[in-house]
Amino acid sequence: MTGCSSGIGRVAARLLIERGHRVIGGVCEEGSPAGVEERSLDLGDLESVRDFAAGLREIKIDALLLNAGVQGYDLRARTRQEIERTFGVNHLGHYLLARLLVPQVANGGALVFTTSATHDPAEKIGVPTPRHARAEWLAYPERDPEVDRGPMKAGLRAYTASKLCNVMTARRLAREPDVIARGLRVHAFDPGLVAGTGLVRTGPFVLRRVVWPMLSVMKPVLRGSNGVAEAGRALADLGEGSAGVGDEVYCSLRGGQVVEMAPSVMAQDDAAGERLWRESAVIAQLESDEAR
Repeated sequence: MTGCSSGIGRVAARLLIERGHRVIGGVCEEGSPAGVEERSLDLGDLESVRDFAAGLREIKIDALLLNAGVQGYDLRARTRQEIERTFGVNHLGHYLLARLLVPQVANGGALVFTTSATHDPAEKIGVPTPRHARAEWLAYPERDPEVDRGPMKAGLRAYTASKLCNVMTARRLAREPDVIARGLRVHAFDPGLVAGTGLVRTGPFVLRRVVWPMLSVMKPVLRGSNGVAEAGRALADLGEGSAGVGDEVYCSLRGGQVVEMAPSVMAQDDAAGERLWRESAVIAQLESDEAR
């Protein structure tokens, strides 16, 4: 599991341990719930991702929960491989981890990518929505001819685009012959608007200290808003297979229930999803003997 030291991931990890499961957490810094077996993982370093996966080589995985995420407010931050950080952490690190570990997921097991409804313009959430899922342009935004000039807008669009990539990757992974043959469950999970997480910890003061706390207070009247506890429980249920959803890849927490939904029109473009899959493999330098 990634992202188990805070937010909904911390809740999910604690619940899974209480239910008797062994939880191995890939973390950059300590702070996971008691009982989590912490192992070093920096999703912004592809070599760290490979090292983490190699350390799990002898372990059969029942559920792989790809939950960690960051949100930037400009495009200056880079990963160790000089990839734009939001794309690198939210999409590319998780893409590589899934490709490396899917052979070890037990038959009937689960892979869950935490995504966001912000990837869908039809949701009208009020943030800049994705223009594309071109891996090269997202990894190296200076190559994108239409990149936003305003830093805040560009940073927020990088976040929503990374969440589009999560959905497209999950949908593409679900079509893999081996995944189908072994009955693996693949979900892209939208927890809704969850105030009280650490997502905005690097954001501007007003967002961190005024807007984000206010959203918690306004939760009862905000469409698509959920608490940390209920979102974490839904993530745990998806991993465990007790969320009550079927074969639809994209699902969202609505009114306390995980419901299957159609993702954005762009996310349903299988040709674009295939291109993202291939381009991501090139950028991650995924070798043929590693790829699954």
